[in-house]
Amino acid sequence: MALRMRTRALLGTLMAGVVVITLSAAQGAAGESAHWTSGRAKGCIAMKGLKEEIVDGSMRDLGGRYPYNVGGSATYFDRLTNADGKKTATVYGRANVPSRLENGDMAEYSDERIEFSDGAIEAQGIYDITKAEKGDWQYLPVIGVEGRYRGMLGKRYFQITKMGKSLNGWIELCPAKLSDSLE
Repeated sequence: MALRMRTRALLGTLMAGVVVITLSAAQGAAGESAHWTSGRAKGCIAMKGLKEEIVDGSMRDLGGRYPYNVGGSATYFDRLTNADGKKTATVYGRANVPSRLENGDMAEYSDERIEFSDGAIEAQGIYDITKAEKGDWQYLPVIGVEGRYRGMLGKRYFQITKMGKSLNGWIELCPAKLSDSLE
């Protein structure tokens, strides 16, 4: 319980800076085959060429149709597969549209737990759902919370290929530099 509370506190601290960052589109990765690779930094891993299928979900249209109006929210259950179609992970997520950006686009806040056979990561953050719907790459910060990924930080990149149905994506993780007080 204490570890989960510390993990949530660390996620909250990390997310404080995310709100002020302008999210940018990720370059490449869409056509790469799915595989784990070592990153440039010691201990980093990347999972590329992922496909995500939205299996089921529930939406709440408050103030207008989700995700085109402030106040909409959704929960979802997704299947993450590699390029060969082999199930890689299960995604449990929640999303809501808390505001409109200065340029008129909608901002969406997402909170996800992604469970692999060898561990779990959590993703949380705000991104431009208007640009995402048009196929622009977006990302959410992630933290490893169980198994192989525990103590790692990174990003979950995604590109919506069909709104409400499917996405392309990749995940990169590197060991966090934790102080002794957090271990």
